Amino acid sequence: MTPDPPLPAAPFHRMATLRPAWAGRLRPPLTLLAAFIAYVVLISVVLVLTILALALAPGVNVAIGVTSGDPTSALDVTLALAMGAMWLPAGIIGVRFGGWRPLGTAWSVTARWRRPLLRSLGPWGVAMGAVVVAAAALAGAVTGADGVAAADSGASVPRLLLVGVVVLVLGPLQAAGLELTLRGAVMQALGSWLRSPLPAMLAASAVMLIGRELSVAVMLPALTLGLASAVLAWKSGGLELSILLVTTVTVASGLVSALGAGTGAGSGAAALNAAAAAPGTSSAALATAASEQAALTGGITATAALLVVTVVLVMRISSREGVRLLEPVTRPAGEPAPAPVPY
Repeated sequence: MTPDPPLPAAPFHRMATLRPAWAGRLRPPLTLLAAFIAYVVLISVVLVLTILALALAPGVNVAIGVTSGDPTSALDVTLALAMGAMWLPAGIIGVRFGGWRPLGTAWSVTARWRRPLLRSLGPWGVAMGAVVVAAAALAGAVTGADGVAAADSGASVPRLLLVGVVVLVLGPLQAAGLELTLRGAVMQALGSWLRSPLPAMLAASAVMLIGRELSVAVMLPALTLGLASAVLAWKSGGLELSILLVTTVTVASGLVSALGAGTGAGSGAAALNAAAAAPGTSSAALATAASEQAALTGGITATAALLVVTVVLVMRISSREGVRLLEPVTRPAGEPAPAPVPY
C-alpha cells in the first residue's frame, strides 16, 4: 500500500483539504446543504412541540410572548435559544454526513478539543466577552432610557430566575452550534476551494446578517462579532476561543438585557444580545420596549470593544504559540491526516 504523501502545514480553514475525498467539488456545498436541511427539520420539530405544549396548557394564549423578542419572557427566550441550539446537531450532521469527514476536523487543526489552549487562553476569552457586554451596557446607561428595571416593571423574580436558568443552559449550546456551522463549516467549505483565508472569514462574518433586524444597532455588532469569531478561529487554529467569546457575550447580554429591561443599560445590552442571537429567531431583533438611542449607542460601543478585544486575543495567541501576528496556528507539516470516515 502506497503511503500518503507528506502534507503541508494546514490552517484551520483548509482542514477539509487534508484528504482529496473531503475536498471534492461537491463536498463543500453538500456539507452546507445537509446542515441547512437538518436545521430546518430540527427547528420545525421544536416549533411543533412548542405549539402542542402551549395548546395543551390551560389558559395560555399561544401568540403571547413567543415572537415579541421580550428578554424577560421565559417562553420567548426559551424558544429563541432552543431554535439557535439546533445549529449544533445541524452542524454535526453537515460535517459528518454532508462532508463525510470526522467531526474533529471542524473543531481544530488537531482534530480534537485542545485542553491546554483552553486552560491558558480560555479565561482571556471569557474576560474579553464580559468586557464587551459591560461596555455595551455602560454606553446604554450613559445614553439613558425612559422606564424602570424589569424587576420593578412587572417581571417577577421567579420569572427572571427562570429566564436566567434558560440562558445559562441553552446559551452555550447555541454559541457552540453557531460557531461549528457558521464559522467551522462555512470557513472550511470556502477554504477547500480558496487558499486565502480572507474570503472564508468575510463569508463567515456576512452570514451573521441573515435573518436579523436591519438596524445599525444590531447589524454592526453582529457583523463585527462574526468577524471576531472568524479571525479567532483562523488565528488560533480552532473554535475553542470563539465559542468561549460568543458564549460569554450571549449569556451575559441575555442576563443584562433581562434584568435591565426598560433601562438604558438593558437597551445597550439588548443590541448586543440581538447581534449574538441565532439568525431568524425573535431574539435577533430588538424588543419594541427598548430605547432606540441607548441600543444604538450600545451597539456601536460593542462594535468598537469587539475590535479591541479581538486584537488583544490575537496578540495573546501569537505570544503563547510563538507565531507572528498575522500567522495562524496550523496543523504541522507532515502531520498525518485524520483517519477517513468509513463508508
